[in-house]
Formats: sequence, structure tokens, C-alpha cells
Amino acid sequence: MKAKYMTGLAVTVLLTVGILGACSKEETKGKIEDGEVTEMSTSLSDGGELMEQNIDLKDDGSFKEIVTGKNDPKVKLEVTYKTDYKDDSWDDVQLEIDKVKVVEVDKYTDENNEDFKGLVSMHYTLENKGGDDIHLKPNEAALVLEDGTHIKAEHFADYWDDVFTKDKKKDGFIYFKFDKANEIDSIKEMNLKFEGRHKDSDKDKVDHEYVVNLPLTPAS
Repeated sequence: MKAKYMTGLAVTVLLTVGILGACSKEETKGKIEDGEVTEMSTSLSDGGELMEQNIDLKDDGSFKEIVTGKNDPKVKLEVTYKTDYKDDSWDDVQLEIDKVKVVEVDKYTDENNEDFKGLVSMHYTLENKGGDDIHLKPNEAALVLEDGTHIKAEHFADYWDDVFTKDKKKDGFIYFKFDKANEIDSIKEMNLKFEGRHKDSDKDKVDHEYVVNLPLTPAS
């Protein structure tokens, strides 16, 4: 598989800076308007930055597609990873992933009335240079913590269009949900698989599989 990785980390925490424990930090207080602090930033020794705010999920452009009706939870903690992943191992197809965002929310209720505390948004671009339409769908995903713990993430299948038209480029977001979100600031990697097939192939056939082990580490 031909794949390239380059990662950097921009961290935004929307709750409290107290979770940082032993990280060295320097706080800069924000403005006070109408008796409330509108912004407070904390610089970390690893180069990341934490910011205390109060926003709804709908106000984050990376998740707007999965915010429906009253299902608009408050964002408590947010981590954004800038990545540079490219894979051209499938003939005439190039897959790119340039951004991963993980958020902890107070509660997100899905279409099956199941509650989740964590959400992932992954921005991708796929260019199909071939002469046939293809189908591609995420199969499984997991977040890997610094201590080696794997947290399974479920794909939002209802928000995924798996058809990629021939000789076209398409970009968008892939969404995942998970139920353990109290350690998302210690995520070091995301592992996921995609299964692809040509338009005329049997629906159960896999013509190509992407195995993506995407490192998510702080920028030096």
C-alpha cells in the first residue's frame, strides 16, 4: 500500500483546564463581558492550546450534517488533528484524509435512541480517475489511547453516500460515534478500514480494502 502520513495537533478544550494534570501550562485570561469570561486559553508544553468556550454542536461546521431537530448537544471538549494522509493503492483512485476532529458532548442520541458521549468527524477527498463508478464504505474504526486502550467507534451509516462517480472528485465528512469520551485528549491514533467495489461487482464482493492506521500526535 502506498500511503503517506504527516500529522499535527491543535487542541481545543471546551470545559475545564483542570484535566491536564501534570502538563506544564501558562494561562491567559480572556475578556469578561456581562459578568462572563468569553474566552480563556492555556498554552501547553507540547505546543497545543486549550480554550474554554460554550458552543452547541451545530455551531461546529464539521458536524452540521448530524445535528437534527433538538439533537444539538453542548460541546464539552474538542480535539482537532491536522493530517496529510494519501493512499493511491487502488488503481485510478486516490483517497486523502486531511483533518480529524474528536469531540466530547454532554449527550448525543442517535436514530436508535442510543446515547453517546463522543463523536468523530473526518474530512476526506476521494478522486476516481477510472472509467467506472465505485462504491466505498467504512467498515470498522477504533481510537487508540496513549496507554494502548482501543475504543470502538461506530460509523454513521445513514449519513454516508458510498457512490463515487467515474472521473470525478468528491470531498466531505465521515462521522463516527463512541461511548467512552473521558480521555479523548490522550488519543494517539485512529485505525479504520474501508471496503470498496466496482459498480458492476456483486454487493458482497470486496475489490479493494483500505487499512488506515492514522497517527494523531502533538506537533513538535
